[in-house]
Formats: sequence, structure tokens, C-alpha cells
Amino acid sequence: MEPGLVKARMAIERFDRALAEANQFDESLAAEYNRLRRGLAASFQAMSMADVPRNTYRLDEVKQAVSDEMRRLFAGRVDSGLFQIRRYTTPHPDIYAVLASRAGEDVPAWRIRLLSGDATHTERRTRELRDLGLRVAVAEDEEDSYYRLESLEPDLTYAAAFQLRETASRSRKLSAPARADIIRLAELTVELPPRKAPNA
Repeated sequence: MEPGLVKARMAIERFDRALAEANQFDESLAAEYNRLRRGLAASFQAMSMADVPRNTYRLDEVKQAVSDEMRRLFAGRVDSGLFQIRRYTTPHPDIYAVLASRAGEDVPAWRIRLLSGDATHTERRTRELRDLGLRVAVAEDEEDSYYRLESLEPDLTYAAAFQLRETASRSRKLSAPARADIIRLAELTVELPPRKAPNA
């Protein structure tokens, strides 16, 4: 039996004993429950991470394709230092690998949450894959949300313009007029969504 399952089973057995011995709900039982919850989350996260095909579906390759497209579209018009994509380091690559391995299929959000155990941030990171031109659809039913990567082929023109705008807006090296010109260039290249507030 794999180590993650052994740890999960041990955590459940420990809580089962505490529950059997309890006569009423109290702080010690609540502490055991919290210990169980953390233990199960850690065990299932480890097992889930081990199952991610990150060597087959590499987000770095998508990022490189977007950088190449930025260079093709904008070389000679903006500083080439703006063509580097430094973000999307974690958990984006693992989320992408899970979705890419099941491209065209609905993947339940709980499967993606297992990668970090954080619903809000994991699902936000999933949606951020769209900023690399990846077509990620979202659907919901009464039980959960579902994500589907529509295609392994990103929209490189969209991604290049989006990334140029984001990089320019964050750059401290650009003057305000230069930043505005680059943002305008990106927004004239392809239709982009409204810019997010800095802390969004």
C-alpha cells in the first residue's frame, strides 16, 4: 500500500478511536477532528501531486511559445526585456498538467483543489491560465464546479498582447508615457479584457 494511503488510514483510525471513547463533544474531540482533517488533506495532496503528469504537459513550453509570439509581434517596437514571463510558477504548472491530460473533458474543481488544499486561490490560479491564451471553460452544478481545457493549442496572439500589457503595467523601469504607449499597443493588437485593479 502506498505511503499516502497508509497515513490516511492511520489518521482515520486515530480519530475513530477518539470518537468511540467520547461521551460528548468537547475541545479535545474537536482537536482530534482538526488533526484528522489536516492529516487527510496532507496525505491526499501528496498522492494527488504524485499523479500529476507535469513532465508530459509542460506549462514552461506554453510560456516560451507566448514569449516567442511577443517577440514576433513586438520586436523593434518595445524593449525586448518585456518579453519574459516570470509568473505562473506555482501551482499553475500542476493545474495545467492535470487539465491538459484531460483536454476536452470536464475536470471537477475538487481534483484541482487537492493540489493545494485552498479552494479560493487554486481556482483563481486555474482561471489565470487564460492569460496565457489557454481556453479554460468553467461550468457548475449543484455539487461542484468543473474546468475544461478546450484545446492544447493556446491563442498566442491574445496571450502575447495580454502579457505585454501586464508586464508593462508592472514595470518600474518605464516612464508613465512609455508605459501608456505600450499598453495602448497591446490593446490595439487584440481585444483584451479590462485591466484588473492592482490588488485583485
